[in-house]
Amino acid sequence: MPKNQTMVRGGVLITAHDASPAINAAVVVEGGKIKEVGSYDQLAPKYPQAKQLGGPEFMIIPGLLNGHSHGRGLSDFQRGGLDNTLETWRFCSAKYTPVATYDDVAFSAIRLLKSGVTATMHNHLLRNPALYRSEFDQAIQAYAEAGMRVLFCPGIKNANPFVYGDNKAFLAGLPGKARAFFTPSPPSPEALSPDNYLRVVGDLYQRHQSDMIRIGMGPVAPQWCTDDLLRLTSRGARELGIPLHIHVLQTVFQKRYGLKEHGQSLIAHLEELGFLGEGVVLGHCVFPTQEDIQVLARTGTGVTHHPTCNLRQRNGIAPVFAMLEAGMRVGLGMDGKSINDDDDMLQEMRVCSLLHRLPSLELDSPCLSSRQVLKMATENNAFLLGYGQELGRLEPGRFADLVLLDYPQMTYPYTSETQDPIDVLLYRGRSRHVKLVMVNGRVVVKNGQVLTINEEKVAARLAEAASRPRTEAEKEYLEAIDVLRAHVQKFFQGWSQEAELDPFYLMNSRRD
Repeated sequence: MPKNQTMVRGGVLITAHDASPAINAAVVVEGGKIKEVGSYDQLAPKYPQAKQLGGPEFMIIPGLLNGHSHGRGLSDFQRGGLDNTLETWRFCSAKYTPVATYDDVAFSAIRLLKSGVTATMHNHLLRNPALYRSEFDQAIQAYAEAGMRVLFCPGIKNANPFVYGDNKAFLAGLPGKARAFFTPSPPSPEALSPDNYLRVVGDLYQRHQSDMIRIGMGPVAPQWCTDDLLRLTSRGARELGIPLHIHVLQTVFQKRYGLKEHGQSLIAHLEELGFLGEGVVLGHCVFPTQEDIQVLARTGTGVTHHPTCNLRQRNGIAPVFAMLEAGMRVGLGMDGKSINDDDDMLQEMRVCSLLHRLPSLELDSPCLSSRQVLKMATENNAFLLGYGQELGRLEPGRFADLVLLDYPQMTYPYTSETQDPIDVLLYRGRSRHVKLVMVNGRVVVKNGQVLTINEEKVAARLAEAASRPRTEAEKEYLEAIDVLRAHVQKFFQGWSQEAELDPFYLMNSRRD
């Protein structure tokens, strides 16, 4: 009998979103993969030497996947940013006191693991393009040491740094002091750029591509990338056979930009470029048209939905139910902006479920189900992160990524046995119920605590770095950012009123 076998027992076992919950069941793990799933009473005599974990008080579910993130351990709010509209809010990050990339990403991984997330997509937005090697290596090291899977997508952009329009004219219109701060210097030859991006990603792929670390392409968004850069990253992703993640149609201003710049929606423009297809994932996608949804479904392009982030940044609500009805593959991501500012994936799943109960106001009309949401956070995200047949379900041959939750605590003091345990998970589950997390057959969370990285030491280093007093030069820069934001706000004034809105969901009415 192999010595590396582990039997994980649960009173309730959910192997997948479309499976009936099993009672008093177990998962047998050998090495990093699932060997067998079934009744505990039948499996226990079959594997007498297997190490025993769990017990009848636990619910076992597949490891959750976070479809979209940027690896921020300290949230934007913690670092001084206050949620607001993306086109102005995004300059807040320039105000943050720098912290070590390793610590920031490690703390993010810690929070995700504690909420049952075993794999995440990380779109790395560089703090300093000239230091891309150090930032990328530190981020990847943090996930490796945390024992968490990651699809690492280096971010790249080269257009519209301030507004969606004539940026030279916009910059010239800033007051002299602010203009001096934001006038770009000649790029360093050592910096990440469109000229070396494919080489850099290819190098990361050669050094890191594995079962635990996957590499993808990360053009940030069509309004922030030239068409040449979009074509470049699309070609590179297809040549390497890796996923490509991009932000698209997050705001109504981006919806208007596509029409102003290209005379068509951004999704129609991406199709024209040959950019869409299997392996391509659009983050947010709050403002697609019905025609856009049909294009995405026909091309096999995926979408990640970020419900809380979209609420906090006043973006809107993506028409997820319509996307799923059209046959699209839609995943779920937190984007570092969860409902309680704590990266609780179970709470994010609940927000998703509640938001999408509104496609119709008819009595008992179809709406998003708990099982569909679980699929978004497991099987769908597995495909979107490049783990299609390897994660998302607890089945023999798949990677042994699973989560144990305290089911009596979740149902306390009483929950009817007639309720589907998946509904119980979506209605009542929280990260505090997560007691054990296994990734690749290795226990990385036990009794709710991460075993791989010292959380207190990482947190202390983050707090010390983030609380450093500002220099006088930094204070002047912060003032310049406030001036910049005011001018950006003025630039976009009236754009939202130009949009023709015919919402997918009915939420209220101003008329009788």
